[in-house]
Amino acid sequence: MFENILYHSEIVKLLKDDIKNKKLPSSLLVYGDVYTGKLTAALELARVLSCEKKGEWSCSCSSCEQHRILDYPGTVLLGSHYFLEEIEACADVLRRNRNITGQYQFIRAVRKLTRRFDQQIWKGLDNKLKGLSTELEKIELIIEKVQPGAELPNEKKMNKLLIDAGKICKKIIDYISSENIPISHIRNITFWSHTTFTGAAKVIIVEGVDSMGESTRNALLKIIEEPPPNVYFILISSRKNKIIPTILSRVRPYNFRSRTDSEDKTILKRIFKDESEEYRNLRDYFMGMKGINLSILRQYANKIFVTVLNKKELDIDDFSELIDIINENNILKIFLEEMLLLLHSKIPGYSEDSLSLDILTEWNELIHRTIANKITYNQNTKLLFENLLYQMGNIS
Repeated sequence: MFENILYHSEIVKLLKDDIKNKKLPSSLLVYGDVYTGKLTAALELARVLSCEKKGEWSCSCSSCEQHRILDYPGTVLLGSHYFLEEIEACADVLRRNRNITGQYQFIRAVRKLTRRFDQQIWKGLDNKLKGLSTELEKIELIIEKVQPGAELPNEKKMNKLLIDAGKICKKIIDYISSENIPISHIRNITFWSHTTFTGAAKVIIVEGVDSMGESTRNALLKIIEEPPPNVYFILISSRKNKIIPTILSRVRPYNFRSRTDSEDKTILKRIFKDESEEYRNLRDYFMGMKGINLSILRQYANKIFVTVLNKKELDIDDFSELIDIINENNILKIFLEEMLLLLHSKIPGYSEDSLSLDILTEWNELIHRTIANKITYNQNTKLLFENLLYQMGNIS
């Protein structure tokens, strides 16, 4: 039980104890930084709750067999996720390791995306999915060809298959709002949660609960206040402080701490079969899969800090290449995260004594505020960046 949840032994113990003592709440909040295994844990909990036996990962019951390929009808997934980079990473694993483990990883990565389009979520909204049914059918045909137990295509055909899968998934992702969950989805799963189901439990997993609009939050709040019997809500967030208090008061929190770089490297070797030592951690690895050159972003982040600390004026023209990069790939948030990482570690050439705590605190708050403005209001990237540089210069 929970064998695939790595480096979170405290949470695993809590969940096991809650299940054993029948004290597991109907609404849970799984929170922590990105890439800490929150969705993996939520899916594993859903499997354990529906298992017909003792909950081991290798269980042969029909529910667990469906869960291992994310095909269990009693679990639904809402919200956004880092779909493409995970799909690309797992496709790469399957390309290099033509075995059952690679097959499971790839199928699960794809279905973390496709299961967001279950009928119980989109009922009555067919007009918004015009053209998508064909893509969903295409990706399921690809999944059938790599199912555990199936004879895999030769290397050339497999490579084409995985490339095609990536292209199809890119089209499917366009139908998912990057930040917001429509109220219609909550209303639909509320109705579904009250319908008859033959399995042991229904589980609704909601990612990005921190960025819901007011009407959607209110609809979710209403159902988690009084969920039907044997219905569980697992809310996932990387920004607990952005969740409204009325929702926080109705969920039991489980904090997923950030893993160390060393722990992440072990996961890269064990799960993603990466022995290159090229990446510091999972975040670097997934960004690489997304085609993002973090080293360039780090160089510019350092350039900004050094310029300000040397009391020089920040000239927007000096960052034209950076603006092109973050505009083209819509990665302002990722660049700002690199700034935060640099700020929280050590800016090269500057000791803690040379930087006042007040300035560091103000910079930290300013960068977080810029990220929030991008996420919540999707403000213009160039204007946000220019405003950031102007305010940083004023703070110093």
